[in-house]
Amino acid sequence: MSQDTYRITSPALALFVKDGAYVSQMVPKGTIVTTDGATFNGDKLVDVLWDGRAVMMFTQDLRSRAEKVE
Repeated sequence: MSQDTYRITSPALALFVKDGAYVSQMVPKGTIVTTDGATFNGDKLVDVLWDGRAVMMFTQDLRSRAEKVE
């Protein structure tokens, strides 16, 4: 499966599970994240790898607050 890499251009929200509850954290500008190459159809959450940690981000945030790194 292909992977796509993005650079965050404006802080964006990430969600992850900690102690059985969803926790949010802002991903800072300049951070590099990797997705599984899924197509971003609609507004949903996608799995993202951020600093070796699996988190979820909204597709809308990746479209509007990140740029694809070739």
